[in-house]
Amino acid sequence: MADVNKDRFIERLNTIQKKDDPKKRVVRKVNEDGLVVEVVKRRRRKLIPVKSIVTAALIFVMLKGFVLAQLGEEEYQSRIETLAKGNSMQVLAAFLLDADPATRVMADGLNMVFRKA
Repeated sequence: MADVNKDRFIERLNTIQKKDDPKKRVVRKVNEDGLVVEVVKRRRRKLIPVKSIVTAALIFVMLKGFVLAQLGEEEYQSRIETLAKGNSMQVLAAFLLDADPATRVMADGLNMVFRKA
């Protein structure tokens, strides 16, 4: 014969362990009778990884700045123009690699560092 108290005790222990998990969020709610109950809420995953996208964009701008600083403005622009005359993928690459203000600022900062060294 199963012990009812032992089953209830094990059930309560399992509930406490679920609430104690650091990955889970616990919300306290008040019932109609005034009893405070802890409810485990699942964390929703973000649909868009914003930090990863921003980091990738920053690395891409830094890479463009390094290349612009290394090649120089005229050579970089001539290579972009050559890319723009190609097929659709090359036109897209030319659009993405075109020197924007952030890339120019990065290249100017790198040129100052390169000249001092």
